[in-house]
Amino acid sequence: MTTPPEDYQQDVTLGQLLGRVCRLVGRSRRMKLESIGLHHAQGMILAQLWHHHDGMSQRALAQGLHIAPPTASNTLQRMERDGWIERRRDQDDQRVVRVYLTDKSRSLHQEAHASFRELDQEMSSVLSVEEQEIFRESLLKVHRYLNQALPQTPDNPGTEGA
Repeated sequence: MTTPPEDYQQDVTLGQLLGRVCRLVGRSRRMKLESIGLHHAQGMILAQLWHHHDGMSQRALAQGLHIAPPTASNTLQRMERDGWIERRRDQDDQRVVRVYLTDKSRSLHQEAHASFRELDQEMSSVLSVEEQEIFRESLLKVHRYLNQALPQTPDNPGTEGA
């Protein structure tokens, strides 16, 4: 991959640059997930369950990932078919579908976590500790602003903590 000329990089807006960085990080994550046998969406769903809690409602899972419920449902259906998750109706409210990890997905947790940590270390290695903190605080500030400024839709349910 070649590096664009310096003057080209100066003309890039912050939004364009952030979009490019996000695509590169996404590609790196996809490659790492594929190396352990997961597709990107599957890895993100499992990460939510590993990080937050097993037995999340399907709706909360979709909101946490900022995806529409039908999109989540289709992915979860394939994951259930492939033995990554199990879906069950809530005992107290039959309208709620809960998503549970299987032994297959639990056994992959440490490997996937190590893979994500490795990617974070690779990205952080080009920044000093001070630059990392500034970068993190800046991204959090932009995230909070956009999360509050954008209207809530199925694709942006306004979940601050996600």
